[in-house]
Amino acid sequence: MLTKFHKHSSFKKKFTVVTIWIIALVMMSAMIKFVISTQINFLWLLIPVIIGLFVISGIILRCKIARWFTLLAMYVFVLLPLVNYLMLGETISTELIVIYVAIALVSIYVFSNKKAMDIFYIESNPHEHIPLILFALSISGVYIFLMQSLY
Repeated sequence: MLTKFHKHSSFKKKFTVVTIWIIALVMMSAMIKFVISTQINFLWLLIPVIIGLFVISGIILRCKIARWFTLLAMYVFVLLPLVNYLMLGETISTELIVIYVAIALVSIYVFSNKKAMDIFYIESNPHEHIPLILFALSISGVYIFLMQSLY
């Protein structure tokens, strides 16, 4: 069932649904921009593009697994500068840090509030974020290590 709200829904549900759609739109545009700007043969990108399309359509169609992958992607996006600082000592500007934190807080709130739990038909579990954060830190660390060793 498509993620939507009715005109009598609460503001919190409307905010959650609209933000989920905006996140899906941003993910789609980022994927298209990446595919257009990359120098890699499209056949090598076919599997990641298909997975991306499934995740994007999954959050719009209320899939629990797609929600989990989206949260994981958000944690990787937010924690990558921190891991980059810890591993390489490279810093980013304060403005970017504020933007990262704002995006993280809104995105994680939208996928974790009570209305989102109702939308995705799952029970609230605050402990689900701990493995996601640890996995995101691991992914970020491996990515930075591999990029550092390649270049």
